[in-house]
Amino acid sequence: MGHGARKQLAELLGDAQRRGDFSTRIEMSARALRIEVDGVGELPLPLRAPVTKKLIAQARQASFGRGEQTLSDTSVRDTWEITPDRITLGGTDWDRTLNGVLDGVRTALGLPPTTVLRAEPHALLVYGKGQFFLPHQDSEKDDSMVGTLVVSLPSHHTGGELVVSHAGRSVVHQASREKLTFAAFYADCLHEVKPVKSGYRVTLTMNLLAQRIRPAGEDDGDSVADLAHCLTEHFTEPAEERYAYGRQKAAPPNRLVYLLDHEYTQRGLDWDRLKGADATRTTLLRQAAAEADCEAVLALAEVKETWDAHAPYDRYDYYGEVEHYDDCEDEECEGECLLDPDGEPGAERSRSGDFSNYELNELIDDEITLSWWTRPHGTGGEQINLPVAYAEVCATTENKDLTPYQSEYEGYMGNYGNTLDRWYRRAAVVLWPRQRSFTARAEAGSEGALRELQGHLDAGDLDQARTLARSLAPFWKHHGSGEAAAALFAAALPVAVGLREADTATMLLAPFGVETLGELHAPGLAAAAARYGRTWARGAVSSWFGTVGAYTGADRAAWLESLPGLCTALQAADGDGDAMASPLAEGAWQAVEQQLTSWLGVGRETERRTGMEGLGASLARVLQAAGPETAGTIAATLRGLPDTALECLLPALRTAARHQPTIRDGAPSARAFQTLADHCEDRLTAALTRPVRAADDWSLTPAGTCRTGCGLCPDLDAFLTSRTRHVMEWPLAKDGRRHLHSRIDQAGLPVSHTTRRQGRPYVLVLTKTKAVFTREQATRTRAETDLAWLRDKWPRSRG
Repeated sequence: MGHGARKQLAELLGDAQRRGDFSTRIEMSARALRIEVDGVGELPLPLRAPVTKKLIAQARQASFGRGEQTLSDTSVRDTWEITPDRITLGGTDWDRTLNGVLDGVRTALGLPPTTVLRAEPHALLVYGKGQFFLPHQDSEKDDSMVGTLVVSLPSHHTGGELVVSHAGRSVVHQASREKLTFAAFYADCLHEVKPVKSGYRVTLTMNLLAQRIRPAGEDDGDSVADLAHCLTEHFTEPAEERYAYGRQKAAPPNRLVYLLDHEYTQRGLDWDRLKGADATRTTLLRQAAAEADCEAVLALAEVKETWDAHAPYDRYDYYGEVEHYDDCEDEECEGECLLDPDGEPGAERSRSGDFSNYELNELIDDEITLSWWTRPHGTGGEQINLPVAYAEVCATTENKDLTPYQSEYEGYMGNYGNTLDRWYRRAAVVLWPRQRSFTARAEAGSEGALRELQGHLDAGDLDQARTLARSLAPFWKHHGSGEAAAALFAAALPVAVGLREADTATMLLAPFGVETLGELHAPGLAAAAARYGRTWARGAVSSWFGTVGAYTGADRAAWLESLPGLCTALQAADGDGDAMASPLAEGAWQAVEQQLTSWLGVGRETERRTGMEGLGASLARVLQAAGPETAGTIAATLRGLPDTALECLLPALRTAARHQPTIRDGAPSARAFQTLADHCEDRLTAALTRPVRAADDWSLTPAGTCRTGCGLCPDLDAFLTSRTRHVMEWPLAKDGRRHLHSRIDQAGLPVSHTTRRQGRPYVLVLTKTKAVFTREQATRTRAETDLAWLRDKWPRSRG
């Protein structure tokens, strides 16, 4: 029954679609427009070549937007542009003509009659022979922008057609030679300008801005009642799973997510600026929601579908196999493997591209996640992260009938493959019963739910606040970390303190990552520790770190940079800030220590040194944030590490030196930093007292323990440690050669390894390189430089 209600609702909304399209075209007399351009004067219409050339002389190469960037690339967009501040539009009939066109556009595009359109000039564009603009979408330059109006000035030219596409359909607009041609389309529609074949194509592009002039008052009577009945049935019948296989049906769904047809940006998603059929359908849905006692919000959804798919037949060879290439770079394969154009064995790799002509067979899987939605009262919105279940989704237009913004194909790989992944961005109307409002919003990680809890606390209704807060436990799991989750964490902190219930407070705060915590949270953290005690605080910090050392990315490094400030703010806050600051510093050290241990095990010097240097700044910040006891423990541990740890300790001391005034003024970490500086000086001094390698000494350290227990590595180590041998020829089978290649590369040894392909088995030739000597000299030079710097910046205390 659940699926039936959703299907009926989609069909009802499909039948209610307003007559309108995604694009329209209107022609008007050219006498209606008087247009002047600075440096050219009034343009006589129709335009002739001499006047158009004058326009080009006043124009600049047009750019285009890609994400946050503004680019200029004539392989993507090749046209001339004149900015609107240099254009004057007029004429006795222009305003009346334009208003009439906009009324016609509003009706043709299916916008509600409650909306009035306004056209804002954007640019004058000139396309000469061969110039074009590849398929693209227009960015919304204004919060109220819903589309684009292209006014083609009459001129004699061929080619340059404007092609607008949406939901699998395309419309071609060709400009008139004698009249003004107005082509309008929604901003999310893919469109392109074909190359001009002869003459010049001149257009005035305008942004279509939508404004609501009066509230909607339409009532479709029976349609609304039928829709309301579908909503009631959906929220009362058990949810039907896609692959139930006889299992018992689940509880009724918490929400209904109706996917809209057009794309919208976050700032452009508004009840009053919906496009075409979306406007009609959402009006009916809102009326039905009111009748069924439901709330409705607008949302943005990220959709991924995985299809069983096949490449078109021209991609296959005579026997039905995908074409492969035989130019294998592995000289030992002897034609035994087939490689695709990207050099990977087997079938085609997953790659992005245009797969619109691939045959879709069966939908294997889909994922829908809501990332943002408006607030129930329509004012503003908030970031969310809400996966949507199969039983909650409804759409009149299927995803496969729309154009994905990204696709990836994976060819057959033996036991999987022949799959096409497609990604879409769609807007949606999200509905839920009013009595389930708190749960529906809270499940998405909504600040609104926390504000409601805070409202109950402020009103003194502690029991209700606790009851609602406990109801979050089944789904209040993970809400991310870093800046994106900071506001939600800030809303959760005072609620957790105000509930006066330790277990519920833990549940509310545990789903956040430690990277969320910042100085602004210090008062709330100190208050929570004072309310629930030090044991609770230590457990909370442990939950925010998660698995020790599991996270080593840029967010963690950025957070460690702010850790000293956070700990200082905690110490200064009312409550028990130290109960939070101490375990935060300890947890940060445990994470850094695990990373340091991992890097120490890397044999390749360049890779290891880069990683250790990057970790040095984090280590300095942890020491700076630590209390005296923790800082002492850290210093003692670091002093027990091998000499390669100096690759991390020296960068840490360099970072600390930039903050030396603070550290010198009695900071708890000052003694630890000085201890490490003295330790590094001792190690560097000892290294420089060792004798310089003799010119005939080719000995190297062994490659390390071999976990496979093979009989080859002892012989390899014997060669490496030999003072006199620098070349070794070793007849070995393929597997043995590969094993030794791996051992040498993993250890980062200055030994080249090549295979002489004569006889059987082939001969592995190992040669110690001049790096045996140059590396050691570089290390000595670096030690001398580091030692001089240490004695200057971290001199030992005397006496």
